[in-house]
Amino acid sequence: MNSDGSNNNQSSRGIDKQFANSRQDGDNISAQCDILITVEAIKPQHNWIGPNTMATANSNVFLVTNSIDEGANAIVAFSNLGSALDYVKDSHGDLNPEGAALMFDNGTNSLVPATIANVKKSYARNLRFVASNADAASVVAGIQSKLKGALQACALVGVDPSNVAKVADLRAELETAQLSIGTMDNATEFTIAVLPLHKRKHTKRDSVAK
Repeated sequence: MNSDGSNNNQSSRGIDKQFANSRQDGDNISAQCDILITVEAIKPQHNWIGPNTMATANSNVFLVTNSIDEGANAIVAFSNLGSALDYVKDSHGDLNPEGAALMFDNGTNSLVPATIANVKKSYARNLRFVASNADAASVVAGIQSKLKGALQACALVGVDPSNVAKVADLRAELETAQLSIGTMDNATEFTIAVLPLHKRKHTKRDSVAK
Protein backbone atom coordinates (compact mmCIF):
# COMPACT_ATOMS: atom_id res chain seq x y z
CA MET A 1 0.00 0.00 0.00
CA ASN A 2 1.37 3.43 -0.87
CA SER A 3 1.85 6.25 1.62
CA ASP A 4 -1.32 8.04 0.50
CA GLY A 5 -3.39 4.94 1.23
CA SER A 6 -1.81 4.56 4.67
CA ASN A 7 -2.52 8.21 5.51
CA ASN A 8 -6.14 7.88 4.42
CA ASN A 9 -6.63 4.78 6.54
CA GLN A 10 -5.04 6.46 9.55
CA SER A 11 -7.29 9.52 9.07
CA SER A 12 -10.36 7.30 8.84
CA ARG A 13 -9.42 5.44 12.01
CA GLY A 14 -8.82 8.77 13.74
CA ILE A 15 -12.27 10.05 12.77
CA ASP A 16 -13.90 6.79 13.85
CA LYS A 17 -12.11 7.00 17.22
CA GLN A 18 -13.24 10.60 17.74
CA PHE A 19 -16.81 9.64 16.91
CA ALA A 20 -16.71 6.69 19.33
CA ASN A 21 -15.36 8.92 22.10
CA SER A 22 -18.05 11.52 21.47
CA ARG A 23 -20.72 8.83 21.71
CA GLN A 24 -19.27 7.55 24.99
CA ASP A 25 -19.11 11.04 26.44
CA GLY A 26 -22.58 11.92 25.18
CA ASP A 27 -21.01 14.87 23.39
CA ASN A 28 -22.71 14.73 20.00
CA ILE A 29 -24.55 18.06 20.31
CA SER A 30 -22.06 19.94 18.16
CA ALA A 31 -22.52 17.44 15.35
CA GLN A 32 -26.28 17.93 15.48
CA CYS A 33 -25.85 21.69 15.43
CA ASP A 34 -23.62 21.40 12.37
CA ILE A 35 -26.37 19.50 10.58
CA LEU A 36 -28.98 22.14 11.45
CA ILE A 37 -26.69 24.97 10.43
CA THR A 38 -26.08 23.27 7.10
CA VAL A 39 -29.79 22.82 6.48
CA GLU A 40 -30.57 26.34 7.62
CA ALA A 41 -28.01 27.73 5.17
CA ILE A 42 -30.09 26.50 2.23
CA LYS A 43 -32.10 29.46 0.99
CA PRO A 44 -35.80 28.48 1.09
CA GLN A 45 -36.71 30.58 -1.96
CA HIS A 46 -34.33 28.50 -4.05
CA ASN A 47 -36.07 25.23 -3.24
CA TRP A 48 -39.44 25.60 -4.93
CA ILE A 49 -40.90 22.11 -5.06
CA GLY A 50 -44.64 22.81 -4.94
CA PRO A 51 -47.11 22.34 -2.08
CA ASN A 52 -45.64 20.64 0.94
CA THR A 53 -48.46 18.08 0.78
CA MET A 54 -46.94 16.76 -2.47
CA ALA A 55 -43.55 16.10 -0.89
CA THR A 56 -42.66 12.50 -0.12
CA ALA A 57 -42.47 11.33 3.48
CA ASN A 58 -39.38 12.43 5.39
CA SER A 59 -38.14 14.51 2.44
CA ASN A 60 -38.43 17.83 4.26
CA VAL A 61 -37.26 19.34 7.52
CA PHE A 62 -39.39 22.02 9.19
CA LEU A 63 -37.47 24.68 11.14
CA VAL A 64 -39.50 26.81 13.57
CA THR A 65 -38.31 30.24 14.73
CA ASN A 66 -39.97 33.21 16.40
CA SER A 67 -39.42 36.96 16.57
CA ILE A 68 -38.22 36.93 20.21
CA ASP A 69 -35.58 34.22 20.51
CA GLU A 70 -32.30 34.65 18.67
CA GLY A 71 -29.34 32.45 17.82
CA ALA A 72 -28.98 28.80 16.86
CA ASN A 73 -30.72 27.65 20.05
CA ALA A 74 -33.91 29.36 18.89
CA ILE A 75 -34.30 26.97 15.95
CA VAL A 76 -36.48 23.93 16.59
CA ALA A 77 -36.54 21.24 13.88
CA PHE A 78 -39.38 18.84 13.07
CA SER A 79 -39.74 16.01 10.59
CA ASN A 80 -43.36 16.83 9.67
CA LEU A 81 -45.55 19.87 9.24
CA GLY A 82 -48.22 18.81 11.73
CA SER A 83 -45.77 18.60 14.64
CA ALA A 84 -44.19 21.94 13.68
CA LEU A 85 -47.60 23.63 13.58
CA ASP A 86 -48.61 22.15 16.94
CA TYR A 87 -45.40 23.55 18.42
CA VAL A 88 -46.17 27.00 16.96
CA LYS A 89 -49.69 26.91 18.40
CA ASP A 90 -48.42 25.93 21.87
CA SER A 91 -45.71 28.61 21.79
CA HIS A 92 -48.22 31.17 20.55
CA GLY A 93 -50.34 30.51 23.64
CA ASP A 94 -47.30 31.01 25.88
CA LEU A 95 -45.76 34.09 24.24
CA ASN A 96 -48.71 36.12 22.94
CA PRO A 97 -51.28 38.11 24.93
CA GLU A 98 -54.33 36.31 26.26
CA GLY A 99 -57.17 36.32 23.76
CA ALA A 100 -54.90 36.56 20.73
CA ALA A 101 -55.73 34.33 17.78
CA LEU A 102 -53.02 32.65 15.70
CA MET A 103 -53.33 33.61 12.04
CA PHE A 104 -51.49 32.39 8.95
CA ASP A 105 -50.19 34.71 6.22
CA ASN A 106 -51.30 32.92 3.06
CA GLY A 107 -49.25 35.16 0.78
CA THR A 108 -52.18 37.09 -0.69
CA ASN A 109 -51.99 40.12 1.61
CA SER A 110 -54.54 38.56 3.93
CA LEU A 111 -54.54 36.47 7.11
CA VAL A 112 -56.49 33.26 7.64
CA PRO A 113 -56.88 31.05 10.71
CA ALA A 114 -53.78 28.90 11.21
CA THR A 115 -55.43 25.55 10.58
CA ILE A 116 -53.51 22.65 9.08
CA ALA A 117 -55.81 22.78 6.04
CA ASN A 118 -55.01 26.44 5.35
CA VAL A 119 -51.28 25.92 5.88
CA LYS A 120 -51.07 22.90 3.56
CA LYS A 121 -52.50 24.94 0.69
CA SER A 122 -49.47 27.20 0.68
CA TYR A 123 -46.68 26.97 -1.89
CA ALA A 124 -44.36 29.10 0.26
CA ARG A 125 -41.09 27.77 1.62
CA ASN A 126 -41.31 30.26 4.51
CA LEU A 127 -44.61 30.01 6.40
CA ARG A 128 -45.41 33.08 8.53
CA PHE A 129 -47.75 33.18 11.53
CA VAL A 130 -48.94 36.26 13.43
CA ALA A 131 -51.29 37.05 16.29
CA SER A 132 -54.53 38.91 15.70
CA ASN A 133 -57.65 40.01 17.52
CA ALA A 134 -59.66 36.94 18.49
CA ASP A 135 -63.01 38.45 17.50
CA ALA A 136 -61.82 39.36 14.01
CA ALA A 137 -60.29 35.92 13.58
CA SER A 138 -63.57 34.33 14.65
CA VAL A 139 -65.42 36.24 11.93
CA VAL A 140 -63.00 34.95 9.28
CA ALA A 141 -63.29 31.39 10.54
CA GLY A 142 -67.09 31.62 10.52
CA ILE A 143 -67.23 32.83 6.91
CA GLN A 144 -64.76 30.14 5.85
CA SER A 145 -66.99 27.49 7.41
CA LYS A 146 -70.05 28.79 5.58
CA LEU A 147 -68.16 28.92 2.28
CA LYS A 148 -66.93 25.35 2.74
CA GLY A 149 -70.49 24.20 3.35
CA ALA A 150 -71.77 26.03 0.27
CA LEU A 151 -69.08 24.47 -1.92
CA GLN A 152 -69.87 21.00 -0.59
CA ALA A 153 -73.57 21.55 -1.33
CA CYS A 154 -72.74 22.57 -4.90
CA ALA A 155 -70.66 19.44 -5.34
CA LEU A 156 -73.46 17.22 -4.08
CA VAL A 157 -76.02 18.57 -6.55
CA GLY A 158 -73.52 18.92 -9.39
CA VAL A 159 -73.72 22.70 -9.69
CA ASP A 160 -70.81 24.90 -10.75
CA PRO A 161 -70.11 27.08 -7.67
CA SER A 162 -68.99 29.96 -9.89
CA ASN A 163 -72.61 30.26 -11.02
CA VAL A 164 -74.04 30.40 -7.49
CA ALA A 165 -74.62 33.90 -6.14
CA LYS A 166 -74.34 32.79 -2.50
CA VAL A 167 -70.85 31.39 -3.10
CA ALA A 168 -69.74 34.60 -4.78
CA ASP A 169 -71.14 36.66 -1.89
CA LEU A 170 -69.35 34.52 0.71
CA ARG A 171 -66.06 34.76 -1.17
CA ALA A 172 -66.31 38.53 -1.33
CA GLU A 173 -67.28 38.68 2.34
CA LEU A 174 -64.32 36.48 3.28
CA GLU A 175 -61.88 38.63 1.33
CA THR A 176 -63.14 41.77 3.05
CA ALA A 177 -62.89 40.15 6.49
CA GLN A 178 -59.35 38.92 5.80
CA LEU A 179 -58.14 42.31 4.65
CA SER A 180 -59.55 43.95 7.76
CA ILE A 181 -57.46 41.84 10.12
CA GLY A 182 -54.34 43.48 11.53
CA THR A 183 -51.61 42.00 13.68
CA MET A 184 -51.59 42.75 17.40
CA ASP A 185 -49.10 45.20 18.86
CA ASN A 186 -46.12 43.60 20.62
CA ALA A 187 -47.16 40.16 19.41
CA THR A 188 -44.66 37.39 18.75
CA GLU A 189 -44.50 36.19 15.15
CA PHE A 190 -43.50 32.67 14.09
CA THR A 191 -42.06 31.19 10.91
CA ILE A 192 -41.74 27.64 9.67
CA ALA A 193 -39.04 27.21 7.04
CA VAL A 194 -39.77 24.20 4.84
CA LEU A 195 -36.47 22.83 3.52
CA PRO A 196 -35.84 19.71 1.44
CA LEU A 197 -33.44 17.10 2.70
CA HIS A 198 -30.84 15.87 0.23
CA LYS A 199 -29.16 12.47 0.35
CA ARG A 200 -25.58 12.25 -0.89
CA LYS A 201 -25.33 9.84 -3.80
CA HIS A 202 -22.71 7.11 -3.65
CA THR A 203 -19.93 7.38 -6.21
CA LYS A 204 -17.34 5.03 -7.63
CA ARG A 205 -14.80 6.60 -5.32
CA ASP A 206 -16.91 5.52 -2.31
CA SER A 207 -16.88 1.93 -3.57
CA VAL A 208 -13.12 1.97 -4.00
CA ALA A 209 -12.63 3.40 -0.51
CA LYS A 210 -14.55 0.48 0.98
